[in-house]
Amino acid sequence: MYYIKDLEKEVFELPYKRENFRKIRILTGYASSAFLYYILEKYPDIEIDLIIGMAKKDGINRWDHERYLQLVNEYPKVNIYYRTLSPGIHSKIYYWYDDECKGNSITFVGSANFSWNGFRDQIELLVAANHENIDEVFNSAEPHLIACTALNVEEYINFVNLRVKRTSKANKEVQIVEQARNSKDKSVQLLDLPYVDLSLMIDRTNSIHEKSGLNWGQRDGREPNQAYIPVPVPFNNANPNFFPPLKQNFILITDDEQQLICVMAQDGRKAIHTSKNNSIMGRYFRQRLGVPLGVKVEVQDLINYGRTKVRIYKIDSETYFMDFGVIL
Repeated sequence: MYYIKDLEKEVFELPYKRENFRKIRILTGYASSAFLYYILEKYPDIEIDLIIGMAKKDGINRWDHERYLQLVNEYPKVNIYYRTLSPGIHSKIYYWYDDECKGNSITFVGSANFSWNGFRDQIELLVAANHENIDEVFNSAEPHLIACTALNVEEYINFVNLRVKRTSKANKEVQIVEQARNSKDKSVQLLDLPYVDLSLMIDRTNSIHEKSGLNWGQRDGREPNQAYIPVPVPFNNANPNFFPPLKQNFILITDDEQQLICVMAQDGRKAIHTSKNNSIMGRYFRQRLGVPLGVKVEVQDLINYGRTKVRIYKIDSETYFMDFGVIL
């Protein structure tokens, strides 16, 4: 049987919850750390061997690689491998298996990469295709794989970085530069990308939120660093596809080369939270503003820093770039 809708339900939820599978081997051309993060949170007992087949040919995003390292460290039953040989493997295979019952397995093959693009944003197809020799496909790939945690991984794989190149004080002269080892830099004009300016203040009064926004944790019973970036509901209503759906992870890359795993939260998707722990967002802004951890952020802190808004660019449906930089 083939599937073109509800791919996550068919490929992950039903085998995991209804069939009680826990172990899956995944071979995919491309993957994203945001989607992996989501799967691990939703299916906490899952055991994953993930092979990224196009890693040698097209490189791996640095922010994804760093999250892979973090996730492998946090989840001992997760292993991630990069193919070290060209041509790459463009196949997409999802193979659930049971070590205690060798004949018990479910396999899906098709076009959907292991990413939000593959499972949410594009029209893809996966087919249930159970064949006894599926292990041969994975075994044939093994001689040309390297673990993402290998100390010499950069000898085999190019990692693509994003950094800001400010060529003048005019915003339209600011660029995102993609930089990979052994390749020339590629520049993308930021203003060629869709973006939104989000105020960290209450614009109509030029004041700051007392117990929300950057000061969400400034109330009894909360960790004082908790914070979020406010998003006006009218913006989401007018631009429903700019940000991801509610509670679905995405990567927010910052101009100072940090990577935050975030979700849209609250009614109307009116807040950008850092996943699991909102204090990560609050600590990030306090450190940039020079505000001691745990202390309330004041209007003057933003004024002294030089910006009262963040500008968020949409690179793709699961990767965003936040510019909160100032030119000294």
